[in-house]
Amino acid sequence: MTPENQKKLYRREIEEAIETLKNLRKDIFYNVPKLSWWLLHYEELYHYAFDNRHNGSCFEGMGCSCSWNNPESRFSDIYSALKEIVDLYHYEKYFKSELETLKNIRNDYPALMQWLKKNEKQGSEDFLLFWIEEWHNPEEASVNPIILNWSDLEIKFNAEEWKYTIEFLEEFNAIYWTSDACPPISI
Repeated sequence: MTPENQKKLYRREIEEAIETLKNLRKDIFYNVPKLSWWLLHYEELYHYAFDNRHNGSCFEGMGCSCSWNNPESRFSDIYSALKEIVDLYHYEKYFKSELETLKNIRNDYPALMQWLKKNEKQGSEDFLLFWIEEWHNPEEASVNPIILNWSDLEIKFNAEEWKYTIEFLEEFNAIYWTSDACPPISI
């Protein structure tokens, strides 16, 4: 098979993968288990797309505006964004447990400071974009992650699927940023 024919075959697979992704939506929502399946199913295609995402670039081996919209680059972007979303979702059980702990220590200042320090990385780093970009939309009861380079594909989740993440972040942010656990900001 010639390299050009192989490229055409992969691009057809990319189109099919995106169509499959669109078909996973039920009503207006996606769900994490179905996205997890999609990620596993198209992992090999992702590796091809990632390795070829800069084809057509003005700069050998680097991205530029000439290659941003090629199918390999776009597929690589959506795949990695969805993988990150699924990885963040795996904190749901952890957040449920941490919320139970918080209920028991809310009025114990030293224990509360220890809880904030324990969860500082998740609340102030790992999930910061979830909060700042306002992924949670209470009016729609949805979680809408922002995925760059894919404005034509709206990924939404039912907020109920992320309820412990949302509640954890609400609690963490209400306490952390004005607490002694939060490091001072130097300007």
